[in-house]
Amino acid sequence: MIIEKLEALCSQNGTNITALCKEITGSSGNLPTWKKDKIRPDWLRQICLKFNISSDYLLDLPTPVNVINTTLSQKEHDVLIRFNRLNDDYQIKSQSYMISLFEKQESWKNELDELELHEESVAADSSLKRTGTDNLGK
Repeated sequence: MIIEKLEALCSQNGTNITALCKEITGSSGNLPTWKKDKIRPDWLRQICLKFNISSDYLLDLPTPVNVINTTLSQKEHDVLIRFNRLNDDYQIKSQSYMISLFEKQESWKNELDELELHEESVAADSSLKRTGTDNLGK
């Protein structure tokens, strides 16, 4: 039941179900309706945002196959929360910008790798020239 999960979430977050109901709905008088698993969609959304949970969890729905279960760092979690609060246009712009940054980073990394290989090659050539071993047989 939803109410049991909400009570557990409240307990984990230092509050109680009555206070949560009042915060979300404006009145603790809605609690008997919640206990019958009748929570308005807008209230359900607010609860999910407050506790950073999926409505699937509260509704006992299976996790979709395309969802990746992973443990996020606090920084990653904070970024995802902010990203999800952006409107669709800004989400698209953010994704494009992140892809661009990643591609630049990879390009710079490849350039550095090539530069290091070139420097190693030059260093090897100069040590051969000092010993005279690069012109054997001449």
